[in-house]
Amino acid sequence: MATSVYSPGRRVLHSWKEISTYTGRGVRTIQRYEVQFGFPVHRPAGSPRSAVLAFTDEIDRWLAGSPTRFVQVVTNHAQTDHAARMHSVWLKAKLGSEQARRVTERLSATKALLDQLAASLEKARAGRAQLGPDLQAPQQVLAPQAPPVRNSLAP
Repeated sequence: MATSVYSPGRRVLHSWKEISTYTGRGVRTIQRYEVQFGFPVHRPAGSPRSAVLAFTDEIDRWLAGSPTRFVQVVTNHAQTDHAARMHSVWLKAKLGSEQARRVTERLSATKALLDQLAASLEKARAGRAQLGPDLQAPQQVLAPQAPPVRNSLAP
């Protein structure tokens, strides 16, 4: 006998709005969590843009196992704020570094394509220069000749 996906401790959330309300995060945040961090949502139709559903027990497990920001437990509130700010700065720097790496990779690929294009253009110019003298033969423009004039009075 197959086990039911429904159980007393398992609720089904049927939309992004229900999921975001349950987690206390915005819809866009939950969608970003799905893409970046593997947030547990299911799409019954199998299409990437179809309706979604999620199970509360899976969300609870994901939230319990997901990495959270490091905040050092100290008695001084100022030190806690400072540690949290420093960690936030570190996370932003890490994200910025990853973005810079991806941009650098795209720029390198673009430069390689531009180098290929420049080489192709240079090759075409060289080929055209070689063919140039042959194609530029003297051109003589001949004036159209008028048909001979007949004098109808002539014998």
